[in-house]
Amino acid sequence: MVKVQDVIERIEEFAPLSIKMEGDPTGFQLGDRKQEIHRVMTTLDVRPNVVQEAIDKKVDLIVAHHPVMFHAAHNLDLASPQNKMYRDLLANNISVYASHTNLDKAHDGMNDWLMEELGLENVRFLDENDDYSIGRMGELKEPMALVDFAQKVRDDFNIKNLRYVKSDLGQPVQKVAVIGGDAGKFYPEVLKAGADTFITGDVYYHTAHDMMANGLNVIDPGHHIEAIFIKKMANILNDWKRTNKIDLDIVQSEVDTEPYNFL
Repeated sequence: MVKVQDVIERIEEFAPLSIKMEGDPTGFQLGDRKQEIHRVMTTLDVRPNVVQEAIDKKVDLIVAHHPVMFHAAHNLDLASPQNKMYRDLLANNISVYASHTNLDKAHDGMNDWLMEELGLENVRFLDENDDYSIGRMGELKEPMALVDFAQKVRDDFNIKNLRYVKSDLGQPVQKVAVIGGDAGKFYPEVLKAGADTFITGDVYYHTAHDMMANGLNVIDPGHHIEAIFIKKMANILNDWKRTNKIDLDIVQSEVDTEPYNFL
């Protein structure tokens, strides 16, 4: 018999909550830790269409990268899609656990997975003085023009569109920092680490100007590249169940939660 708490403990062995960023509402989000479960679904986001998918697939536990509760509910008015989603989860006995910035910082976690997709070499922590780091640094074998590297990023992540910013120094790409999600605020640390190019999502207009003026190339492939979580976390849980001969179905969400469309 497997319970929600058993899965939580396995995930937190890999990505302990103690390393999460301050203020990040990650961890157990909703449901019953003692609930017996038979099917787990991995997903990037917990949105109403993902919850309906979980209901249709008879899922007992959703394991997500992004927390379902980024902000506290101020009422329980079911006219709100967010509140209705909470009601649907509880009514169908579906628990939710999120592994967010702790997974970003974990060894062989999110940012290592993104580095693997890009095939960068000599991968190391952005801050090599820490036991855990929010970002990673890596290198290309040979320098590459920014536009060519941006095309490589687009192709490696299998996305339709990305934005890039060419630094005022106009240097090619060789030392690359990667932080998945929205991490533009960390660009001073990226510069300090010696990167010439920074890959992150949701870069703010004025921050992009500051990066450019400070001699940093920037590639913004969006936030949704973190959907790599769906497969990678399913692999972690499948390895765990095989090693321990656990009777548990692990399914991967097939709902596309990318909110943006591109022309």
